Amino acid sequence: MEKALRGWLESHGLLAIITAVLGVISLLSVTLVLGGFWLAR
Repeated sequence: MEKALRGWLESHGLLAIITAVLGVISLLSVTLVLGGFWLAR
């Protein structure tokens, strides 16, 4: 498992990982904001 993860990191590079993390965080925040608005109306 760890070897596969390390291989994935080396093949994709740090930039792709940072982009993926930022994408997940922004998606979560948008979902929370929209959900909050939907619940509050």
